[in-house]
Amino acid sequence: MTKMYFQNLTRDLQQAGICTPTLVIDKERLDRNIDHLIDVLNRGFDYRIVAKSLPSVPLLQYIMRRTGTQRLMSFHLPFLMHLVEHIPAADVLMGKPMPIAAVRHFYQWHSQQTSSMCFAPELQLQWLIDSNERLQQYAALAQELNLRLRINLEIDVGLHRGGFQPDELFVRALKTIAASPLLTLSGLMGYEAHISKIPAFLGGSEKALEQAKNSYRQFTTLITDTLGSDALEGLCLNTGGSSTYPLYEQDSIGLVNEIATASALVKPTDFDVFTLEHHQPAVFIAAPVLKVVKDPEIPMASGLSRLLRVFGRLPHQACFIYGGNWLAQPCYPAPCQRASIFGHSSNQELYELPDGHDIKPDDYLFFRPTQSESVFLQFGNIALYEQGRISEWWPVFSYPDKFPPTSQLQSLPGTETLNA
Repeated sequence: MTKMYFQNLTRDLQQAGICTPTLVIDKERLDRNIDHLIDVLNRGFDYRIVAKSLPSVPLLQYIMRRTGTQRLMSFHLPFLMHLVEHIPAADVLMGKPMPIAAVRHFYQWHSQQTSSMCFAPELQLQWLIDSNERLQQYAALAQELNLRLRINLEIDVGLHRGGFQPDELFVRALKTIAASPLLTLSGLMGYEAHISKIPAFLGGSEKALEQAKNSYRQFTTLITDTLGSDALEGLCLNTGGSSTYPLYEQDSIGLVNEIATASALVKPTDFDVFTLEHHQPAVFIAAPVLKVVKDPEIPMASGLSRLLRVFGRLPHQACFIYGGNWLAQPCYPAPCQRASIFGHSSNQELYELPDGHDIKPDDYLFFRPTQSESVFLQFGNIALYEQGRISEWWPVFSYPDKFPPTSQLQSLPGTETLNA
């Protein structure tokens, strides 16, 4: 990212009249990152978009069109409801186990909606299960409400964040699902974000990837041993993440068939890893500069401030920006860092500027988010930047107007004959 890039972006944002902190996506950079993803998908994998990392319906729909997928992963009950309302054709896999009360809430809400009735949970939604205790809860709710539930089992392939081990408890879960007329095994999910972070003295990413594949293979072997040789047919065998998806080659086919990623497409700073060196940062925060300050001082300590400035502990130039205290790192002008004089501020945060800068009030300080999932939701509509202008504004996820009440459910309409 060059100085000229940000100077041009400044000019174009000013022409668009942007005067508050704004999240900007560079569409051309996004497209190039999607092209890199498609290169991996062409090795033989289906693609599931991690919706929490790109929480905007138009953004998701754009990537769905570019990649030819209808598969989404959701991590938050209100956002699952938002997806069902706005992308009812999606196939949704839950990315973490939901409390049983959340599952109950979802079906109560869905039964009361007219706009989302074209979404069929029994065909389009996979609930993630991490233990036999949770599986029993879901089975009991399915019996109580006469529901058909698709169950995806969370498996531990080395991250050690929970989920099944390849042992008798996993086999028990398989048998429980097979014995139930209301539960269906839909697949496995083995998240392995640790792979790109394993240091060389522990074997590095190559060894971690091989161990993850071997672990995954143990689970699929247990499925065929328990349920029959054709039991894997049609299952969603999900793995991958933004920092690991490029590592999967054709020799993985037959072991996993679906890769999930999303953050890699915009590349926040947390994803500045060797596996994504070919990706470009595609999302920035543009924060208007309110005040440029020469020789900023510690309150009531002008002499100490001069002394600290001599020793390089205080800057000669700084600026106050509109807002601040985001999960983000300043990237222009460079070098630039948060000034420690006043501490953090979400109102007017102070940033040190390099000597010789040309930043003035009403310009912008630019940041790269450290992550996308929470940062995207803090700025309102996303500004889509392409060909030197803001071409569109894409809204981010919102919460439903009414969250479901906690009243008890009866059998849902249309399910009376499921047990007949």
